[in-house]
Amino acid sequence: MWTHIDSDSSNGNQLDLYERNGLYMIRANGWELMNGEYHASEDQLGRLAGLLARAPRPKILVGGLGLGYTLASLLETLGQRRTEASITVAERSGAVLRWFDSHISPRLLATRPPGARLVESDVANHLGAHRRWNVIVLDVDNGPEALSTPGNAMLYGEHGLARCRDSLTPSGHLLLWAGFEDPSFVHRARAAGFSATKQTVPFPVRSDQAHVLYVLSRQPISMADRERLGLVTSGCNPGGRRPAVPIHPPPSTPSTSAP
Repeated sequence: MWTHIDSDSSNGNQLDLYERNGLYMIRANGWELMNGEYHASEDQLGRLAGLLARAPRPKILVGGLGLGYTLASLLETLGQRRTEASITVAERSGAVLRWFDSHISPRLLATRPPGARLVESDVANHLGAHRRWNVIVLDVDNGPEALSTPGNAMLYGEHGLARCRDSLTPSGHLLLWAGFEDPSFVHRARAAGFSATKQTVPFPVRSDQAHVLYVLSRQPISMADRERLGLVTSGCNPGGRRPAVPIHPPPSTPSTSAP
């Protein structure tokens, strides 16, 4: 049974933190937003970001902290370069940042290099032609559509994608976590000047579903690098879309509150 640890209400959303066997889960308005029991796709998202950030001193923007698995995987993949990297994690929720520092980070990421900053901010505030990120990672919704923050919708339209493109170095990459395939999003990304590839990660409790990691690149990735990274070309039929991996409703058995 999940134990309720803390609650927070901001921007019209109710967030709740739960713990079970040393793992954590966050629910938004009663619906499961992130779960520490299933994080293979977040791990792979961080790994791809680290492998694609080839500069000796990479600049990386991560939109959305979540439970921190993407950041932990990114730092592990960077290896010794983590001390030279400049990483900004923009998280809108002060509660998520607070819970990470007080509950999650001591187990998952006890130490962070000085170049890794966690800031309470909208990721859009860190976009702009003067930024020149090597890699931008977006994991702020359930895919390329706004979930709990309507303002995020601008990130997934042609204007927002063009803004992300202009915020990258000429060889930079934009990575997006999604709970579903969205060919119309790929169509918009290509219209904004990106080369689009993807990788799917099976969803552990739904054999018929998979999470999708989109890799949008200012310059096409070579076939050799695609094979090395496990990427395939993304389809772009504007009318098609794969059903979303559902976020889960509140448990039928009430969770126990922490003392």
